[in-house]
Amino acid sequence: MISIILLSAALTASADSCQPASTLDAATLLRRAVQATGLDRHRTTVLKLRAFDVTQHTFESDRTYPPSLAEVKSFDEWFDASTGAERIDSHATIAGYEFDDSTIGGADASYAIRDTALVASESTHGMLYETRPLNVWAMLEDWLAATDVRVAARCQYRDYSRVVLTRRGVRGEEQLYVDPKTGYPIKLDRVEPHYLWGQLHVEFVYSTWERVGDAHLPGSTFRLEDGTTMVTRTFGERRFVPRDSVPSLTVPARSTAMAIALPAFLAPTKPDTVRVSNSVYLLRNRGFAETIALARDTVFVFDATQGEARVQEDSAWIAKLFPGRHPIVLVVTDLAWPHVAGVRAWVARGATIVAHPAARDFLSRVVTRQWTLAPDLLERRRHQVSFRFRAVADSLLLAGGNIVVFPIDGVASEVALAAFVRPSRYLWASDYVQNLREPTQYVDEVVAAVARMGISPAMVAAEHTPLTPWDRVAKLAERPAAP
Repeated sequence: MISIILLSAALTASADSCQPASTLDAATLLRRAVQATGLDRHRTTVLKLRAFDVTQHTFESDRTYPPSLAEVKSFDEWFDASTGAERIDSHATIAGYEFDDSTIGGADASYAIRDTALVASESTHGMLYETRPLNVWAMLEDWLAATDVRVAARCQYRDYSRVVLTRRGVRGEEQLYVDPKTGYPIKLDRVEPHYLWGQLHVEFVYSTWERVGDAHLPGSTFRLEDGTTMVTRTFGERRFVPRDSVPSLTVPARSTAMAIALPAFLAPTKPDTVRVSNSVYLLRNRGFAETIALARDTVFVFDATQGEARVQEDSAWIAKLFPGRHPIVLVVTDLAWPHVAGVRAWVARGATIVAHPAARDFLSRVVTRQWTLAPDLLERRRHQVSFRFRAVADSLLLAGGNIVVFPIDGVASEVALAAFVRPSRYLWASDYVQNLREPTQYVDEVVAAVARMGISPAMVAAEHTPLTPWDRVAKLAERPAAP
């Protein structure tokens, strides 16, 4: 099924159709790609490179359309061609924050480096799965280890005819486009599962080839998702160094390959409850808090994170805390992708969606997206449900005025909402109260919005902030910024 999807993508990418290429030998073509790049000539040395990744963070940008927030990461990488192991020491910068990280891994497992210890990490393995093919030698090493490589077709790609090889990858069929006239790999194609979109058509493109000693490597590589460039990797210095002059590249032996996991904050573990009042509860796990409230026989859910499994957990708590049948209203306060991963599951259960007017088109795309790789509940109920949407303009009164939903509307919080449960004097601050140690732009804007609305919260909580007295947040906004 996946190979059909990939070939269809190749066909639609070009006016020229793919043609059979059954007379070609896959092993010969793959070996030629290895020789063209020089991989086999450097089994006794280590490739040391410096590079920069510019990664589009569309999943957490302030709009659902370009331009997007970008992370810029500089890193040093060591790649051992004899084992396929790679170590990456990186420094990332994004929106006023900086992070350092070190990882080591291969096709079967990945580890976070903490001082001198290696910490096995399925989420790190998932992260490196998404970027490992940007190193063309790492990609070829993984293909050399496969026993099922075959020729699929000859297809037009980037103005020239390419031979397409196929193999079974870790998560399904992969296709490698090879230039028949030179032997160089041009593109790796595959479909990856995704927590919000169901699946992504992912392409790794190898471009601007350069000679490095007696090897040949791309000057840039790219990761595209559904046709949009999400990662641009630009290489700087590349050289070959003796194995005894580099950090350890030994990856612990394993009997089975490590599972590929989402980041821990996306894991839909069972949430604990925090009582706000008899009719309002926080549902909190390691990644996210949400709020559920019963008002005039309707259950209001403030945000739906972590996908269908989290919605199942939340539904179980709703049934226990608020027995009986109740209409469901989901208030979507913020459009970061992890924050809306449960929207489809609530729509499948008949919920009405309340959100900012600017959210309508994006949420409609989330709901109408077809999940073909692993159909979810919405996909299975596609013909039984509809997308019911209510927009919040200046404000929206729900449950006879017991719940007030309003835009925050600061310059850093445009198209974001907050919600106030009047009987409990409880404010749900979306993701816009995060840091309770010092003043922030977000806190200033939430406090200003509360004043504009003329409401008087007693308690506040947010996706990453525990139940907190409102006075503590209000005083942060009054405190002058540090010099």
